[in-house]
Amino acid sequence: MHSVLRIAFCCLVILHSGCATNPSVSESITEASPRIYFIYREWHTSILIPASAVALHSRYMKEEALGQRFVRVGWGDGDYFTGKSKTLGAATKALFISRYSALQILGYSQDPFADLPASTWVPLAITDEGMRNLIRYIDESFDTADEQPIPLPAYGEGIGHFYQSSGDYGLLSNCNTWSGRALQAAGLPVRSRLHLTAQSVFEQARAISNHQFTTAPALPGNEAGL
Repeated sequence: MHSVLRIAFCCLVILHSGCATNPSVSESITEASPRIYFIYREWHTSILIPASAVALHSRYMKEEALGQRFVRVGWGDGDYFTGKSKTLGAATKALFISRYSALQILGYSQDPFADLPASTWVPLAITDEGMRNLIRYIDESFDTADEQPIPLPAYGEGIGHFYQSSGDYGLLSNCNTWSGRALQAAGLPVRSRLHLTAQSVFEQARAISNHQFTTAPALPGNEAGL
């Protein structure tokens, strides 16, 4: 089992090293542009979005945004991500034979940044149109029945709500490629193809953030432009 994981990891490293340059950064944002936050923890990435924007633009997440300051969204294998099976075997199986995928929606009524190490997240400024497109991308990731999201059990405390997703999870389509495409939908010049590791996507997001906020760093919780 460990050897399978090592082989999978080597594939990720090789693919990442073949496409490691950062893209150019758009100049279309202003000081008043809305902010989102890109989060990197170990092998996983997720996106933190102001709840007011989610409530305004989302078709499926309005209730998740009620009474919240932020909504955090991630994507992964249905069994492993929800906590149904957190074994090493389940993690390996998810890379090659995932039965279904899941969206995680986690609301924050308080400032989330106190519990997030500063090295694991970056602010990103996007346009109003970018915010709408980002939330549309997330909405389109929901699998539905009778035009309603399909809830999944959450096998743990304080990990938010899970919903069945329409996307196929695998080695070449994991949470990090999903997050990269989400940033692309938001209008950010991120490459997601062959950027399969959390670090590879986060490095691009950090380069963009550094460029945007070199002269005026964004403060945690800044929701200007919403």
